[in-house]
Amino acid sequence: MLPSLYISHGSPALMIMDDDTTKFLKQLPSRFDKPKYILVVSAHWVTRDLKILYKENPGLIYDFYNFPRELYELEYNAKSSIEKSDEIIELLESNDIEITKDTSREGYDHGVWSVLRFMYPKADVPVIQLSLPINYDIKQLIRLGEILSKLKEDTLIIASGALTHNLRDISWNEEENFVKDYAKIFRDWIVEKLENKEIQSLINFYSEAPYLKHNHPTLEHFLPLYVSLGASKTKAGESLHNRFMYGNQAMDTIIFKE
Repeated sequence: MLPSLYISHGSPALMIMDDDTTKFLKQLPSRFDKPKYILVVSAHWVTRDLKILYKENPGLIYDFYNFPRELYELEYNAKSSIEKSDEIIELLESNDIEITKDTSREGYDHGVWSVLRFMYPKADVPVIQLSLPINYDIKQLIRLGEILSKLKEDTLIIASGALTHNLRDISWNEEENFVKDYAKIFRDWIVEKLENKEIQSLINFYSEAPYLKHNHPTLEHFLPLYVSLGASKTKAGESLHNRFMYGNQAMDTIIFKE
């Protein structure tokens, strides 16, 4: 049985770095069997209702601006699988979850391919992407993950976001050992609740999590966590990579084992 993951994908600039985080992402797949498929929910594809990227050969979306030119020249030639996509659609619809095929979206956003370039550089595992349905409440996101957990015999479920994400207060020139207090306090609170399976506190994060607005002025980078949480039978999450970038970007990857 494969785990589910929540990966903090950080700045697009990470893709041309060689640091502790990129080294970690390269060795991350050694912790579990190689999947036959990968299913990703990314912070960078937010829709009103649930959608699936329904293309056999999706392209790449370079959805970032004012970064070095070499970032826009990177490639990741992963394919999807219509057959697996149809299986996922059937699974969801049989559990009364509506999902729409999106055949017009260009391809994978950087929340998908920036991470997978390190984990599976050969792009030899088909990648299916679901949108982040912003109409869902927290319990609905967890239930979505619970239904998707039935795929985990052969499918690695990845939620791609950021455990902390406040670009308005980022310090681009700060070293890794400089961390703003509000970011560390929030990160430590979330990790503690995940490790101790305090699910009700995590559901109530709007009112209970410290410095929520400081860390997430908007929630799209945080909400994918609940899909991976839901996909876990034990609901116990472990942080594998306690690093910060730019003073306030927690780079944790959370693994939910069975």
